[in-house]
Amino acid sequence: MVVRMIVRFLIALAVAAAVNATPALAQTQGRRAETVVELYTSQGCTQCPRANRLLGMFSREDNVLALTFPVGIWDYLGWHDTFAQPEFAERQRSYSQTLRVRGRFTPQLVVNGARTISASDWDEARAIYEDQQRAGWPASAPDLSLTLLRNGRARATVGAGPAGVSADVWMLAYDPGPLTVVITGGVNRNRSVPHYNLVKWIERVGTWNGASVWHERPRCQPECAVIVQEPNGGRILAASYTHRPTRY
Repeated sequence: MVVRMIVRFLIALAVAAAVNATPALAQTQGRRAETVVELYTSQGCTQCPRANRLLGMFSREDNVLALTFPVGIWDYLGWHDTFAQPEFAERQRSYSQTLRVRGRFTPQLVVNGARTISASDWDEARAIYEDQQRAGWPASAPDLSLTLLRNGRARATVGAGPAGVSADVWMLAYDPGPLTVVITGGVNRNRSVPHYNLVKWIERVGTWNGASVWHERPRCQPECAVIVQEPNGGRILAASYTHRPTRY
């Protein structure tokens, strides 16, 4: 009898320790984004340095996840974009198909995965941005949280939603910057091009079908974000991101 009581006591202690240890792992809690702005830009595009500055302006607004995705579609003009990645080009290509854009172009803004426009026209870009802010997230938007743990892992938790929905869960790391590159070739020769909220990598970590689910990734630095989005470049349903004071 005494032995069983001791065993039960030890089990209760272990369970309590496990429960209490979970909050201790938490290091940084992400904030929920009200709007997601993506800029597809290139160091070999004459209008892109100015568009990069527009993205920097969006990145300073409250509860806005503004992201820079460099693509290399102008590399053949004499300068290879130093930050372009195939995954970024594929994401832009998906938007072109879903939003029925004739081919890829730069500088391209995509807002909430629902509207796209050239970032060369700041007034119209701002109008579309404000329109999407007023519209808000769709009714199927789930609760979404992002936590960076002390062990270096990033955890995204997607709450329950309507049955039958289908969405992808993306995690990405970005550098707030600004990161400036001096271009020594191509059409922007001798120009210094700044990059704000530069995406370092993006990965589809899982799916969401309306049931509560969580996903983790080993590292997500220097800043981290999670996006729940309809498949194949569809509407963004929710987003969360970490944020530190900007350096500019």
